[in-house]
Amino acid sequence: MRKHPDRLWFGWGFDWGQRHSQLAYEILKRDVSGIIPTDHGRMGAAWVHGLEVKENEVFQPISHTAGHTLIVGTTGAGKTRLFDILVTQAVLRGEAVIVIDPKGDKDLRDCAERACRLSGQPGRFVHFHPAFPENSVRLDPLRNFNRSSEVASRIASVIPGEGGSDPFKAFGQKSLDNIVQGLFALEQRPTLVKLRRYLEGGSATLVVRALERYFDRVLDDGWKNRLNLKAKDTEGRATILVRHYRDTVQAIHPNMDLEGLVSMFEHDRTHFGKMVASLLPVMNMLTSGTLGPLLSPDPNDIDDTRPITDSARIINQAQVAYIGLDSLSDGMVGSAIGSILLADLASVAGDRYNYGVDNRPVNIFVDEAAEVINDPCIQLLNKGRGAKFRLSIATQTFADFAARTGSEAKARQILGNVNNLIALRVMDAETQEYITDNLPKTRLKYIMRTQGVSTHSSNPAVFSGNIGERLMEEEGDLFAPQLLGQLPDLHYIAKLSGGRIVKGRLPVLRSEADEQAKSGKKS
Repeated sequence: MRKHPDRLWFGWGFDWGQRHSQLAYEILKRDVSGIIPTDHGRMGAAWVHGLEVKENEVFQPISHTAGHTLIVGTTGAGKTRLFDILVTQAVLRGEAVIVIDPKGDKDLRDCAERACRLSGQPGRFVHFHPAFPENSVRLDPLRNFNRSSEVASRIASVIPGEGGSDPFKAFGQKSLDNIVQGLFALEQRPTLVKLRRYLEGGSATLVVRALERYFDRVLDDGWKNRLNLKAKDTEGRATILVRHYRDTVQAIHPNMDLEGLVSMFEHDRTHFGKMVASLLPVMNMLTSGTLGPLLSPDPNDIDDTRPITDSARIINQAQVAYIGLDSLSDGMVGSAIGSILLADLASVAGDRYNYGVDNRPVNIFVDEAAEVINDPCIQLLNKGRGAKFRLSIATQTFADFAARTGSEAKARQILGNVNNLIALRVMDAETQEYITDNLPKTRLKYIMRTQGVSTHSSNPAVFSGNIGERLMEEEGDLFAPQLLGQLPDLHYIAKLSGGRIVKGRLPVLRSEADEQAKSGKKS
């Protein structure tokens, strides 16, 4: 890996062509057990890889990975091992790496940490996992944005609803944006905890502080005495300030950023509670218990010594971040965290695209991508290349994308934005057909044998016969779909950018760092 920093290594294999398709076709026509000894101790049809006498190392120019990579494979087929190979090479190149793992696979985490030790910079590794808050970094998913509206849309993307026209979802997003504008008026950075506080507990306090600061800036020094605010509670102060803004200040010094906050305060409380009913559970989940300080870090909290980081800092410092989402324990929370983080990365990509100079490549690996896929992730696939983002997303079946997005068209939009496809063992018939349909077709030869006998009706004793063979051709799949379900562990068929078709097998990486880690745990 160190010898070829300009190329990506995919183990060993060979270019799959018409000759191999023909051999596979001939074998599948017969009883395979009569040709190849049956060994039930081995999984899969190992003979597929044996159709080529000699294999070589499989390399791909690193520049070709800018077109993103889709990895498909059933459980246990080797997706984690492939991620290990790709992550290790990215770390050894000194590039930023972000691994988003809904399952929180400890093996994948150890692989990323080992790669940092191999690079000689173990301090590059950072770890986030809701199940192990004491060992996690504090991660701010709302730190990076170009416009204030991005914060609200980022959270609204995880609100359950009926699509973009859902009025409850739209109202929740508008309410969040109003609170964000109020926080900006106070020169405060929005966090999930602050948004929940003003959404759930009422906006009166925020209205008072925002309007008082605004009035101090645009009115004379005696305005507080004229309104007599001292004897009023927070709700009463907010009501007086809003009325003064509507009656006097709005005509002279209007502020569109505060208009939404003022309107939200004046909104009927009962109706407001009903409209944000779908938003509050999401906010509660993301801010309750140990997740509160994890996702809404307070730099002024001197008692919490855990490091604080965010997507932009990870990328700028070329860190290696493993982000486990613990979806097995709580799928809804894990999915929400992953979706918000992907939206944050999309914002960072936009910033790099617009203002970045000499951007260094960023490698993003998403396992079980259907758990966290959303519109910002599709935008990353669409436009991330300009920001030098390389995405590698893994799934088990393509139906997972359709189920997650709720649309077959959106699922195909995801699949249409990847230039590299690596398929390990796949059991789903629809996914098998999609993979093989995206490979070039070929011409398969076969022999058609004919024979016949004929007699004449007037003289049955006279007869004639014929027998013949014809070499025929028909169009067929370059790689038979059923073979995808028979691939052994760590074996794959890949369509790399440029149309190259490769049949390969992956290694299981081992290093001295593994032995050192094991000995350290034992001691």
